[in-house]
Amino acid sequence: MWSIRSMRHASMALVLFAAPATAGEFYMISRQADGTFFASHRVFEKAGENLYRITLCGREYYARAATVGWVNYEATEGRDVGLEYNEGKGWFRVCEEPDKQVSLEDIGVSGTDADVMRSSDGAVSRRQRFKDISKAFSDYKNSGEKTKSYHLW
Repeated sequence: MWSIRSMRHASMALVLFAAPATAGEFYMISRQADGTFFASHRVFEKAGENLYRITLCGREYYARAATVGWVNYEATEGRDVGLEYNEGKGWFRVCEEPDKQVSLEDIGVSGTDADVMRSSDGAVSRRQRFKDISKAFSDYKNSGEKTKSYHLW
């Protein structure tokens, strides 16, 4: 007779071994103490540009340096971080405590977790985008006069 717990473990094992044949995705998920979602970073099954090979729970994945830094940062902030899988039918935790399995040093990246997170390509381009928007509006002058309509014409 299968218990609910053993069925969950069996389904997690199936997910791990069947994953390459499915269209599901792996994410590092950070959760609050009550289990609610906080944030996530995608982890890949194939090598790609700016991705580093990492090993979690005995299986190889690929992640950005910012993801590795983020995982460790989230854990130090007291959030529960794990590798989860979704094939469109809900999230399954497939690896516990990734912060204890991979570090920036392991992938050959120097710097603190926070510094590497902040210097990621996405973070840099977001900061630059806001600077560009701010600059575009910096020359805009408002006469202060009230208009009858919100339309400018």
